[in-house]
Parts: sequence; structure tokens; C-alpha cells
Amino acid sequence: MTTFRTSGHSHGFRHKSRSVLTKKEPRGVSFLLQEYKEGDRAVVIIDPRQHKAMPHRRYHGKVGIVRNVGRRVVTLDVKLGKKTKTLITRLDHIKPFGV
Repeated sequence: MTTFRTSGHSHGFRHKSRSVLTKKEPRGVSFLLQEYKEGDRAVVIIDPRQHKAMPHRRYHGKVGIVRNVGRRVVTLDVKLGKKTKTLITRLDHIKPFGV
């Protein structure tokens, strides 16, 4: 008799997301002082301390172009394969490209 692998909704997700969702050092406030303008480039770096507007783990490390800046959120256009996805996320989860 053979053993079948389970293929439920969360198969492997907990293991894959552990490295992305673990941070031990305290967070400063310098990320709130960054100013973004339309057309700037930003890197998506997921911060596990803020769960609101957390992007999917597939976007971690991707570079996007800022399309709209709000008071708390930034809208990015991120290339994912051949498609361009619109990502709405908080300032906690992005940082300027090249810094």
C-alpha cells in the first residue's frame, strides 16, 4: 500500500512563509519619513509586524513603480511574469529602490 501526500489548501505554506514572516529586531520609524513620488521605484519587503495591507509572499523582493501615493498606502505596478499587477500596500512593506 502506498502513502498519498495531502494536497490541502495550506500544503507547505507554513514552512515556506516562516523565513518571510520572522523578524526579531525592533522597528524604527524612518520608513514613515520616506517620501514617494509617482514614477519612483520601490522594493516590496514584507514586514511581519504589520498585518494590514500585507502583500502576498510572491511579491517579496519585487521592484515596482509607484503609481499613487495616499496618506497611509502606496499603489505599485509590479511585473509578475508577462503581466503587470497593481499592488496596494502600506508604507511598512516597501522601501525605496537602490537605498
